[in-house]
Amino acid sequence: MKIGIISNLYPPLIRGGAEVIAALEAQGLKDAWQHVFVISSRPYNGLKSLAISKNGDADIPVYRFYPLNIYHYLNDFRFPGFIRLLWHLFDSFNIFSYFKIKKILLKEKPDVVITHNIMGLGFLTPVLLRRLKIKHIHTLHDVQLATPSGLIVFGQENSWQHKIFKFLGYVKLMRYLWQSPDIVIAPSRFLLNYYKDLGFFSKSKQVVVPNPVKKLFKLNKKESYNLELLYLGQIHKAKGILELIKTVKSLSISSLRLSIIGVGPDLAEAKKIAAKDKRIKFYGWLQHNEMVPIISKMDILVVPSLCYENSPTVIYEILALGLPVLAANIGGVAELISEGKNGWTYPAGDFKTLSKKITSIHRQRDKLGNLADNCHRSVGPYLLEKYIEKVLDLANSPR
Repeated sequence: MKIGIISNLYPPLIRGGAEVIAALEAQGLKDAWQHVFVISSRPYNGLKSLAISKNGDADIPVYRFYPLNIYHYLNDFRFPGFIRLLWHLFDSFNIFSYFKIKKILLKEKPDVVITHNIMGLGFLTPVLLRRLKIKHIHTLHDVQLATPSGLIVFGQENSWQHKIFKFLGYVKLMRYLWQSPDIVIAPSRFLLNYYKDLGFFSKSKQVVVPNPVKKLFKLNKKESYNLELLYLGQIHKAKGILELIKTVKSLSISSLRLSIIGVGPDLAEAKKIAAKDKRIKFYGWLQHNEMVPIISKMDILVVPSLCYENSPTVIYEILALGLPVLAANIGGVAELISEGKNGWTYPAGDFKTLSKKITSIHRQRDKLGNLADNCHRSVGPYLLEKYIEKVLDLANSPR
């Protein structure tokens, strides 16, 4: 079977978990003896970037081009709101991308196309797949079909930022452009129900398939007297990192450490809040191999998100390493955590409860190593091979 994967970003261009999942899926399908190709974007680098380039290895060709627009998707944070609004308008009807993708699809002639996040590649893509009568599987990753930022912050569900896009008809437009792909995959029940409540994908076959884990791995854990907390992700206030830093600073526990890996728009503010607290350390952005020595010292991953999360890739990855997770109970996060077995949850935005949880865990830190097997078992059903089996079953199912 020939399978096309379309994702707005694809490694080495990475912004979040969606493109990591797309790459894992491509590799898994190739290992399952399928013919796979990828369509993705690249930043503007002169007129030559408007042309289609083909790279990647011999087994997984990757087609890239710059989707003609005001800026590339990765650079949206550099522009004011009214420019981003124009960008979204062009993106919704990007006829340039439509014909570039059409050219690739007519050349490759796939049996099935799997789309991931396509904002930045153009929302005419699902229209194209319908017109070419190609079986379409769409994998949901966030709420960007309801609000362009992809972020809905707890307590701000009815903010003007969301209302204005609803007023402008953004949700109706997305429903019209997407209509009902043959199959819609969601990693969490939360996200599937979220779109169902908005009237999306009414005629699609809808299934929950949690994100894949490449493999289980036991860390060579280095013992420490401290309770070592890890934050791994974007440094953005909506992710709760600023409040996490404030929480750690408020705790007078000398044997508490917080390591922060990541970059983002609120990095300077985060460092300002953490100033003079030697228990808090920033590592910036790191390659995967650079993270391993740091993560091997950690006891717990903290996911303090204030925005509605789907099914964060980082949680799967950390559980697969045998480390428990302390996370805000928001969106689909709680679907991955069994209280006291592979982690703990607390009400989103309730940082007093988070403080109490950290204090309680600190008192029992000598028992954390006993949770490693539970963490592995909790993500065992999500190994990549099993994920690919489910995807292929769906791809081979009758339309």
